[in-house]
Parts: sequence; structure tokens; C-alpha cells
Amino acid sequence: MPATAQQSANQRSFFTSSSEISGAIVKIGATTKGRLPTLDGFVHQPDQPIERYSKGYFECAFQMLPPVDGSITVRVVAKVSAWYTDPDPAQSGYRVLSSNGRLESDALDHLAEVLPANASDGPPSHSSAPSPTPAANAPAYSYRPSATLSPALDLNPHSSALSYSKRPTTPAPTAGSNIDIVKSNRAADEKKAAELKTYVSNMEEIQRNQAHPSDLAAVKKPRTPVYAKPSESAQVLMHADAQDEFQVLSLDGLWVHIQISGASRGWIQRAQLEMPAGFAQAQAAEDSAAPSGPFKVSKEETTSFRGDWAALKGKSVRIEWVEPATPSLLTSRKDKLAFAKAVFLQASEKLPASQQQPDGIVVVFDSIDGGQIAADLPTVQALANHSLSDVAFWHQCSIDPPDSFLDPKP
Repeated sequence: MPATAQQSANQRSFFTSSSEISGAIVKIGATTKGRLPTLDGFVHQPDQPIERYSKGYFECAFQMLPPVDGSITVRVVAKVSAWYTDPDPAQSGYRVLSSNGRLESDALDHLAEVLPANASDGPPSHSSAPSPTPAANAPAYSYRPSATLSPALDLNPHSSALSYSKRPTTPAPTAGSNIDIVKSNRAADEKKAAELKTYVSNMEEIQRNQAHPSDLAAVKKPRTPVYAKPSESAQVLMHADAQDEFQVLSLDGLWVHIQISGASRGWIQRAQLEMPAGFAQAQAAEDSAAPSGPFKVSKEETTSFRGDWAALKGKSVRIEWVEPATPSLLTSRKDKLAFAKAVFLQASEKLPASQQQPDGIVVVFDSIDGGQIAADLPTVQALANHSLSDVAFWHQCSIDPPDSFLDPKP
């Protein structure tokens, strides 16, 4: 009597080939991970009140067991993580929750929809070679998105890492049939090796096609501060642990705007994060376009203007800190003005249009012969669109002290 497809919450048997199953897993990859709108109905009740959890995320890992009686059993394990908000902010962080089986069942249902209609009803109608039975205690081999396959797969058909049981013993052959038996055994071994190579190739294809979400940045060090604004003087909302991941909303100079949970937002210094590939490439392009010369921008922050200049007093400004590229290098007033202009233009281009912009930009030279130049944002924008000349721009700026940037009048 033919075997029937095994049904359970987290595993199911299918009467089809491993290559078809691997291809189906690739097709449904986008639905096997992502954000959860709610944790209710997806996880077992945690020790803490579930209302304290938010920003749920799930990711399914697929395991294929070696064939048994013509069927391949697929097992799904769902990992669920969520942000836990503790009354003590220092104890807040991401927690792993126990799935109640719904995500696994949904993934198997979706897999069954993609596979041929008869894959779950019984063995395929077409003839095929008898399926070998699994070796005793043969392990399951799994694919986990954005992770290295483990254990490593051995292409040797006789390896214990992935093998079928030995062929049944046959009566001793007669002398005249030895050559035919050797050829038959060699053909069987070659077929087995080809099947294993196809299996490995399919699993590697799954690994290439299912990737980690492309907009998550990981925290590098424990107790990394998350600020309410892009400034070290702003309120610290929380401290993130190493490898905590946050969705990147936008970039603002040396700061990254991230989503903490729900409508909660925060800022982390870019140097404290492992940025997603796309954002890292954008940063590399941005760095290559940065002003070059005897100076370099060492730090950026958005804060209140602390000077007495009436145009910006008490208002929000973007401060660009500049220092000599080589400490011993002597620079002229002309060099400083030229670099300051480039910094003004670049800073105005980087201001995010979707957020409230600062009222002005300040370039501070952190050196022995330093000083600062401040300009309100409309003046910088006029310089950028060429409606204001360089001379007129400097006249509308606050330059302190003037003799650090301007030649003395005759």
C-alpha cells in the first residue's frame, strides 16, 4: 500500500523530487520572513505581558529529510523575535519568542500550493527507480536564510554526512556475470553521486535567492546609545545591545535615523552600525564626493546655535566640524574659505527634505588658527543655485574672528 503524505503543524511529506521542493522554497522565499502585524496568534504566551512586545519579525528555516518510501519530508522551524519594552529602559531589547506553529503551518500550506497538485496525495504516477531508505540516524539538512549551510555537505556519495543505505546484498554472481554486475553497481553509484550534487546545488540556490532584509542595520557594540535627535547632547532614549537590528529610515550626515518600534524613532551614529549593503555603497559614493584638500570634516551634529549672531541665535543649526588633514600643515585664509564654501554646499545637499531642516549651517575649524563661519539656510541655498556670488555670500555670513579667514583691509 503506498505511503501517504505526512501532515503535522511543522512538517509534511511530499511525493516529489528534492529539486522540485528546493525550487518551490525559492519561489515562496519572500513570504517566509518579514514583519508581523501582531504577535497574538503567532507565539506562545511569553513570561512577560505580551503588550510590552512590538516590532515582531519572523523567519522560517526549511529542512529536508532524506527520502523515505518515495516521499521527502519537509520540516519548518520559525524563529520569532520582537522588541521588549521594559519598565527599566536599560533592560529593553530584542527577545526571541516561541512560535505556536501557525507560521510553520502557513509556510507548508504555501509550499504545497506551489508544488504539483499530486505531490501531497501519493507517490508520483510515473515510474522511477526505487527510492533508497535513509541510513540509520541520518540527520536532516536545513537551509536558513542569510546563514551558512550547516553542516557542510559532502559530495562524496559514500560520505556519512548525507547518504543512503547500502544496496541489498545479492547472491554471489557467477563468473560470466561479474562484468555486468560491476557496470551496474558503477552506474548506480554514479547516479547516486549525481543526485547528491543536484541536492547540494539546489540548496545553494536557495541560499543565494533568500536574503536578509535589505534595510536593517546591526549595532556593533553593547550599550550603544540611541538618541532622540542627531546630536550627542540630545536625550538618550535607550541603549542597544550588540547585534540588535533596526530598520534604516534615512541618513543624515554621520547619523542614521532608525525605527525603534511602531511609531518610535531614534538616531544612532553611523560609525556604531553595520550598515546594509545598499546604504554602505551610498556612503562610499558620498565619501568619494566629499570636499578634499588640506582639511577634512571630522564630525557633524545638529544643535542650537550658541553664538550671539541675531540671525541664528537660539535656532537649530547643522554644525560641521573641520580639522586639518595633516596637523603640521600650514594653511592660508584662502584655503580655509575655499574649503568652507565646499562644506556649506555639501551640507545643504545632504539635508533631508522630508524632515524639519535646520535654520542654518555653521562650519567650525578645530585648529590653532581656527574660527567659525555661520550662515542661515536661505543664504546657503542662494549660493548653491548661483543667485549669490561668493563675495556677497561672505558678506552675509557671520565670520568669527574675521582675521582667521579674511585678508586685512589696506
